[in-house]
Amino acid sequence: MGISGLLQFIKDAGEPISVKKYKGQTVAVDTYCWLHKGAFSCAEKLAKGEPTDQYVLYCMKFVDMLLNFGVKPVLVFDGRNLPSKQEVEKARRE
Repeated sequence: MGISGLLQFIKDAGEPISVKKYKGQTVAVDTYCWLHKGAFSCAEKLAKGEPTDQYVLYCMKFVDMLLNFGVKPVLVFDGRNLPSKQEVEKARRE
């Protein structure tokens, strides 16, 4: 889902850094973003319904990179709205 316009809003607060800075720490990763980017590498197979795991391998490349730098990744899968949270989501919109 994400928050529309968030990256543009916080752009000035960010700075490029090395992953090494997070050694020994735990980071949360929007894994759907990685899966979405990884799907580009096998989009034709996905569209045709052919078996492929390229998008998973794409994600695992980044997981391995974080682990090699001593960073513990927590993979977050932010999915669709849950029916049980319908009232909460309605209140948030209001």
